[in-house]
Amino acid sequence: MSTAQETRTLSTRAAATKSRTVKTSVLKVGGKSYLSARVTSAYGAAKRFTVKQRVCAARTCRTATVALTVGAGMTGWQERYLGTGSYRRSGAPRVSVTAPPAVPAAAPVATPTVTVTVKETVRETVTVDPVVAAAPTVTVTVTATPTVTVTAPAPGTEDTLCGAPANTYGFTYCTTGARVDTPVEEACLVFSCIDYFSEGEGYLVMCADGKVSMSGGINGVCSYHGGWLRDIYRFAT
Repeated sequence: MSTAQETRTLSTRAAATKSRTVKTSVLKVGGKSYLSARVTSAYGAAKRFTVKQRVCAARTCRTATVALTVGAGMTGWQERYLGTGSYRRSGAPRVSVTAPPAVPAAAPVATPTVTVTVKETVRETVTVDPVVAAAPTVTVTVTATPTVTVTAPAPGTEDTLCGAPANTYGFTYCTTGARVDTPVEEACLVFSCIDYFSEGEGYLVMCADGKVSMSGGINGVCSYHGGWLRDIYRFAT
């Protein structure tokens, strides 16, 4: 957030246990409100925290969710845009803790098969001495002529990813694929997703920091991740 804009903390609440301390605040910057969650973890390993906080604007209330991963013994924070105008908190935050999602290993890339066949060509030269008593001399020369045969990749294995990570879910950078308009969990197995990926209401895009978001086509796409980098498509699997 720019220091030139006014920043106000409208309300702050905390939920603490021996293993964690969670504080939520409602911030207002330039007429826009944000829910901020700050988590201090005392766990011995990295954990995924999902913080749900009920917020109200005028007479309308709803539950906003902030998700973030915090390392062992560290503090992290994440903000969620609520809307324009003023918001207030209602009640204490609800916190759930899980293990962070594992990052799958990259699938092996198929390489073409090269077959080398060696054929022998035999050339025979015979020299006969005019003296009958002399035995003939035979000279044999063997010349090896290698033949190289390259086997093309099997049909259906051509590169249809256009530089996207190897995956079996059909995700591609090629514009010949279909745009992804619904959040799919498989995207987070191939790419690194932003914290509240599943709540996106646009289409699948990659942000400038390499993370993917469902904010394509929405005003402020990837606003906290360096802006839009590219659209991500999907072939039918």
